[in-house]
Amino acid sequence: MPNGMYGRRRCCEAADGTQRQVGRGRWALVEPLVLAGLASSSRHGYELAQTIEEMTGGLLGVDLGGLYRTLRRLEAEGLVVSEWEQADAGPQRRRYSITADGVAVLQHWREHLAASRDLFARAVDAIDAAVAGVCGADRQDGRSS
Repeated sequence: MPNGMYGRRRCCEAADGTQRQVGRGRWALVEPLVLAGLASSSRHGYELAQTIEEMTGGLLGVDLGGLYRTLRRLEAEGLVVSEWEQADAGPQRRRYSITADGVAVLQHWREHLAASRDLFARAVDAIDAAVAGVCGADRQDGRSS
């Protein structure tokens, strides 16, 4: 069973080595944030949504329907498990927990996002330098920017 580099599961690979389907745009961050939220404690879906919003300082609001679809997919991939829990009042709720495979994928997500952060920082620096160069050239030509 291919497990990426060094025998660990990668965030972009399924257990069988095929490409995993993850969200696009801001939703691409939901998976690692779900895994991070579950790494510290098992949680119910609504509690997990609140945790993700807290982790992101409110910058990423989580759609509960999308969150539950993500949790079902992660459970099918063996990255999380769930169990029904009877509440003192109200209906049963699922409590989600991360698995060992989920921790391995979370570790790869961390490496992937750290590399992306470095790339984004370099891109911002390059853009800043280009804008400063253009603005400086405009001032020398007598144009305002």
